[in-house]
Amino acid sequence: MFGFDKRWRIGSVLGFPVELNLSFLILLGVVYLWMGGVAGLVVVGVAFTSVLLHELGHAVVARQRRVPVSAIELHFFGGAAKMMGMPRSAKDEIAIAAAGPAVSLVLAGLGLGLGAVLGNWWIAAIGWINLTIAIFNLIPALPMDGGRILRAVLSRRLGFVDATDVSVTVARVVAVAFAVYGLAAGMFQLVLLAPFLWMMGTQERAIARQMVRQPAHMSRQTPGSEPQVRRFVIRERDGRTVIEML
Repeated sequence: MFGFDKRWRIGSVLGFPVELNLSFLILLGVVYLWMGGVAGLVVVGVAFTSVLLHELGHAVVARQRRVPVSAIELHFFGGAAKMMGMPRSAKDEIAIAAAGPAVSLVLAGLGLGLGAVLGNWWIAAIGWINLTIAIFNLIPALPMDGGRILRAVLSRRLGFVDATDVSVTVARVVAVAFAVYGLAAGMFQLVLLAPFLWMMGTQERAIARQMVRQPAHMSRQTPGSEPQVRRFVIRERDGRTVIEML
């Protein structure tokens, strides 16, 4: 994923393995050399601790909803709870997707509140970092949290596959917007994120088509129905993501 297959397990939290992707180390190098040295690394450390807690929110709720999580991976663009299946219903997908931003919003409230009471700008900064994480992840661009919530809501009317198609289209519009805004504002991380967002949306579309049972004579799932999903695992082989049905 993200063009880097090398990762290291650094421990576990609440029973979930935590992995560092090679791209995360590249991020640390970039920050150290061009964005403030040790002080920049401290900011990155705080931000990625917040990302880890955000992803733990997803992982804990996924486990409660009987969706296995193989690990939490930290990479150049943030993090991901690596689920080995899809939620069983739109309600479950909304719950899992919303859990991460909910954790970030709670941390934001605590940080901003305590920072104001204590007059401590570091604590307040932690609050702002978590608020930014929550807002950014709620952008309706699949596979981001907001995009998953959008798909779950649409699937109740359109069916799972068509809802995925609409959500991927929205994600591609967002990807183009990221690229244009990133170039104009000099925010090159957004420029780098744009093509990955486009490709991950395409991957989500492929996964949706492989996991939904559809009779040969039907071109789409019945609107309003819950997706009938096969169990599957997602593995990486020779640098490619492979979906294997069980």
